[in-house]
Formats: sequence, structure tokens, C-alpha cells
Amino acid sequence: MAETLFSLYALRGRVAETTFGGWRRRVRGALDSRFAVLAAITPARLPSFDMAFLAGQGRDLAESAETFLASPRQAVRAELDFYASHHGRVPTALAGLVESLDVRREVLSTVQAYHHAAVGPHWRRIRAHLDAERAQRGTILLDHGVDGLLSSLHPNIRWIPPTLHVNAGDQFDADFTLDGRGLLLVSSFFLRFPAVMYEPGDPADCILIYPAALGVDHAAGIWTGGPSTRALANLLGRTRAVVLTAIADGVTTTGALARRLDVSSAAISQHTAVLREAGLITTRRHHGSVLHHPTQTGLTLLDQHDTPRLMP
Repeated sequence: MAETLFSLYALRGRVAETTFGGWRRRVRGALDSRFAVLAAITPARLPSFDMAFLAGQGRDLAESAETFLASPRQAVRAELDFYASHHGRVPTALAGLVESLDVRREVLSTVQAYHHAAVGPHWRRIRAHLDAERAQRGTILLDHGVDGLLSSLHPNIRWIPPTLHVNAGDQFDADFTLDGRGLLLVSSFFLRFPAVMYEPGDPADCILIYPAALGVDHAAGIWTGGPSTRALANLLGRTRAVVLTAIADGVTTTGALARRLDVSSAAISQHTAVLREAGLITTRRHHGSVLHHPTQTGLTLLDQHDTPRLMP
């Protein structure tokens, strides 16, 4: 959800033309007046309506959507009041979000349609890129400690212990005294400037969002998906390749995989066992469900090949 909303800033802006230019032109050509509500959610001047904060840290867009629909009225009202305090008013398209579930569904439907058109086709490779970024930051933390990590995030983020200075241009400039307080770091593919998310009126627990390193060659690979090949299917077998792809796309339970592929749960268990033994997925139990997740090796393997997919 967050990356989908962040992508709207990349879509509107003119920065990073070599990185986002081709994607920007293709997406703009596919949008029409139905998507006007997106401009209300993320106006040209910060802050935006923090739909991602209300959606929580879901495993996928569907889970985030359910959380957003179930958000307490007072939480939605607080976000809209915060929005209005900076922009003077709440746009008509967002005004009914507090009281009307139908309005929430309509706004959410537009965001989901935009996601499927603009972000969804590239999501697996975007997520693999962000996973690699996280692994690299973990290495920096191990090698150089917290000081080295916080000092390397972005030129507009300065760490002078115990204060973290975040400069996001004229629209946001603040100092955060950590002094033992925890801070959640989140890298972003689409957001090209630092940002801070927190509950309106209570900046005590912050999420610092920083731009992931992204070169022109990396971006080109994201948009094109690399060379088309059947090598992965030949290596794993077509069904296992589809199973791995589905897991990477967020289909995590054995039952959901069985329904997606229209095979038995026993057959899925056999395929996931092979993928797990090969180090391409991990499996754990959670509240009676068996959940599968791709490893970095599995994501890297998928990122190199155009894998076979089942029709929805």
C-alpha cells in the first residue's frame, strides 16, 4: 500500500527521468478521470492523506485493504484533520471516509485499480530490490554499527548523536532526539526523498522512510523484467515454478496455493517441500495455518527469469 501511494509522487514529479521516465509515460497514458481521487490522497504539497498508516503493515495489498476498511472512525478523522490543518480543507472525494464504508470502498477500489495498472506488474522485482537493500543495510549495521547505518541512509539524513536530522525540503525539516528510543527504518523504491510517518499529534513512535539506492541499470531491469526464458521452468518444472511465483506474489498458505493452481493440498505440500529443501522458500506455522515465504535466493532466481503464470 505504501509503495503504491509513494509511486504517485514519482508519477507526478519530473525528477529521475532516466529512472522513472518510461514508466511514468506508460502509466500516465493509462489513467483517466476516474483516478482523480489519487491527487487528493497525495497532493503536490505534503502532507498526504496517510492511507498507508491506516492500512498498517500488511503482508500484501489485500490485507492492507481490509485493515484500512476496518480503521476506527477516530483514526480516520485524525488523519483528515491533520491533512486539513496543512491544506486548509478536506477534498470532497475524501470527506465521507469517516462515516461511510461505501466511500472507503470506492477510494480503495481506485487505489487498487491504480496499483494493478502501475505497480503490480513490477511488484515482484521491486520487492526483490528492496529485500536486497535491506540486506545491504544489515551488513552496514554489522560492520559499522548504528552510527555507520544512520550516517549512510541519505544525504538529507544527518546523524549527530543523539539527534537525527531529517530534511525533506521546504515541506519537512525536523530533528529527532533518539536517546535510546527505537526507530523503524523502511526503504522505498518510489519515494526519492526522506519522509517520516507517525500518528498525528504523537510523533513519539516514528517510521523513517528513506530512498533505496537505485541506479539506471537496476531500474531498467525492474521495468523490463530481464530476458524472456523458460529456463526456470526447465530447472524446477513448470508447476514448481508457478508455485514459487505465486508465493512471491503473496499467496502464502497451502490452501490458497492449492486453489490458485487447482490441485490438491497434498500436491502443493510435495512441491513446497522440494522448494524448501532447495532453499527457495521458508515455511512456518501461524495460528493453525502453514505459511510459505520466498527466501532471498528464491526472489533472486525469479528476478532473473520470466516465469510461467496461470491465468487468474
